Amino acid sequence: MKLTRNTLMVAALTTISFASSAGNQAAIKSFDAKTLPITERSQVITNKQLALMEEFNELAQARTSAVGVFKSGKVQQLQQLGEQTLVEANKFVEEYQVFLSQLPETSTCYAPENVTEYQRMIAELTEANSALSQTALSVGDDEVGATMALLNMQMHAGKISALVQMFQLVEVCYMTDAMGLTKADVERQRAEQNN
Repeated sequence: MKLTRNTLMVAALTTISFASSAGNQAAIKSFDAKTLPITERSQVITNKQLALMEEFNELAQARTSAVGVFKSGKVQQLQQLGEQTLVEANKFVEEYQVFLSQLPETSTCYAPENVTEYQRMIAELTEANSALSQTALSVGDDEVGATMALLNMQMHAGKISALVQMFQLVEVCYMTDAMGLTKADVERQRAEQNN
């Protein structure tokens, strides 16, 4: 009788685990389908930003002047691309929140702390992006100031690009989730590896 009860308990837990895993896989599929267009559009925008930054570098080298970059009017283009990226980032976060709401808290993909971090980064980058046009106006003919502003713009473009790349890290949990591992399992494995 005891063996049968244990066998039934294991079978029930396995069924629950499989059902949970199947539910997680459905949520993953839906999330991927909804975020793929967002990711693709973001990548196109990122590529345009990189091309624009390359133009900035060429302008600065050709004129041997960073001031020329700010007089070219291309800073506004960079700002517009940043705005577009941030719009896509907000859409991604919205979909990510829906995805998280469909997962059990034991899922390795359940990481609501990421939403807070993404929102913080988006707010920070939105503020920095808004300041680009003011920076362009304030440079004037100050070559040293223009060089510093150009470096800051390059860092800003890099951070926006990194934000897009971070969204792709969400998928790292898919494999452990598909294996049926829980957060507790993953944490236990990490602890064992660290000892």
